[in-house]
Amino acid sequence: MRELSVWRVEWLRLLRTRRLIALLGVFVLFGFTGPLLARYTPQLLKHAGNHGQQVTIIVPPPVPADGISQYVSSALQIGLIVTVVVAAYACSVDAKPALSVFYRSRTARYRDLLVPRLVVSAVAAVGGYLAGLLAAWYETAVLLGNPDTVAMGQTALVGAVYLVFAVAVTALAGTLARTTLGTVGYALLVLFGLPLLGALPQVSHWLPTMLSGMPDQFLRHTATDHAQRALATAAVLILGSVAAAVLRGARREA
Repeated sequence: MRELSVWRVEWLRLLRTRRLIALLGVFVLFGFTGPLLARYTPQLLKHAGNHGQQVTIIVPPPVPADGISQYVSSALQIGLIVTVVVAAYACSVDAKPALSVFYRSRTARYRDLLVPRLVVSAVAAVGGYLAGLLAAWYETAVLLGNPDTVAMGQTALVGAVYLVFAVAVTALAGTLARTTLGTVGYALLVLFGLPLLGALPQVSHWLPTMLSGMPDQFLRHTATDHAQRALATAAVLILGSVAAAVLRGARREA
């Protein structure tokens, strides 16, 4: 009953602080606007070039892949930042010393304090992403045509794993920083700095950040086997980050 109450508290915290609304709102908003931008961007560009100047803008007609890719691009950039902020507020156990002492004095193991926060944040982020993806799928089917179902399943998988990876990194960052803002900074530094390693051919296809670009390849049927490598690396780093966060948090003084 004690562990159940901890999980319930985290769900209530997510709801009452309106962080869940923020996550759902951002992802669903991009889900509806992404396909709209893909559908009408060519017309907007043509009108933008017709102001008495002899400028010809040639834009290929949009296809279903464009609508979903537009959503994923926004979801795994702006949506990713919102996810990190929400996870940072949940996982920065020691950000407020007084509350930290209160929480730690009532929990025998640090993992019982961190894991519910991490899991609830990850589930909320993935739920928001999938809700936005469904909205984008509907909007794309109406405006541009129905995208490939298998590719949509793959898009859902890699996006969900990438967001869970982001939450795990944020949880680890929470044991390194003393403030919530510091946690956000450390996590974003890793997530936006990791792609720089892509300059190394030996590791480029193993980076978890490769997952954010995979949906476009799935939808256009140009994907290779690199997704499996990035997924495997992400899974290992998720487990490693969670384990490291639990160990560091248990050893850290409140």
